[in-house]
Amino acid sequence: MNEKSLDALKQYDIDVYRVARGRGGMILATEQGVKLFLECVHPDRYYEREDMITRAVSENGFLNVDTFVRNASGELITTHEEDGRKYILKNWFEGSECSVKDISDVSAAVAALAKLHTALDEAAAYFRENGKNPAVERLKLSESYVRHMKELKLASNYLKNKKKRSEFELLAYKNIGSFYGEAVEAVKKLTDGRFDERFARAEENGELMHGSYSYHNVLFLNSGVAVTNFDKCRNECQICDLYQFMRKILEKYDWDIQVAYKMLDEYDKVKAISEKDLELLSVLFSFPEKFWKLINYYYNMNKAWIPPKSMEKLQLVIAQNSRRLDFLATICSL
Repeated sequence: MNEKSLDALKQYDIDVYRVARGRGGMILATEQGVKLFLECVHPDRYYEREDMITRAVSENGFLNVDTFVRNASGELITTHEEDGRKYILKNWFEGSECSVKDISDVSAAVAALAKLHTALDEAAAYFRENGKNPAVERLKLSESYVRHMKELKLASNYLKNKKKRSEFELLAYKNIGSFYGEAVEAVKKLTDGRFDERFARAEENGELMHGSYSYHNVLFLNSGVAVTNFDKCRNECQICDLYQFMRKILEKYDWDIQVAYKMLDEYDKVKAISEKDLELLSVLFSFPEKFWKLINYYYNMNKAWIPPKSMEKLQLVIAQNSRRLDFLATICSL
């Protein structure tokens, strides 16, 4: 985006006092509060769907979400009169991003997730009753992890057949077998039928998860907690949101079981976790997701040069794995 893009704001009934770059676009100070101005990078239907979801969430009690602002003509998407580029405007927030170093921030973010899930349940019920379907085409959870497992196998075969290996490739090759074994066991549990009823219920009810619930998308305000970026919201078991958030936090806390207990307790106090969801959560944790992400990124990149950061990340994942397995043994006994 450039300064010329701001000409599209003439199509909105707002007065802009200050402009700053941020969050992938322009953050605007206006007489109607803070707004986020973004260029469209997806087809129109993506924004129409996100608008439907964020409005429903806001109307069902979770007020601090980045709902869309329509232009003076009542349209969701604004087209620049000169170059034809498309833009959207969102309500935004002045606040601080969730700090992973502050356990009170982490706890508040988990409690906010539970409240958000309750609002998403209400939204899903509304969509069912009114014959609406805001969810994108659903890739079943088990199918996505089967694909991840196969990707690990492809990378393993590639490394096995390579005659000369870099330092990164040698370390990956020495460890990929054990991580692949963990992936196989996790996928067996996801596909052996024990979760079929849970998956079917999520699909039938149109259960909605945020899809990218991370500390980057949680903002602390004077008036509460805001959650942003619903572009990956989809029909799936909500416990997957909690898993993704917990996994990223626990990696930073060296898989400290006490931190895990704290997060589970904060969520459960607001929205009870069923035994089946707790079992699903433990199975998701048993898949070596961080290792898979690193190896899959390597496999699909230009292998002539491997960033030093990738080596650091791989060394950390391997070093942490014994702690992760100890964590799994404890959480699986709950």
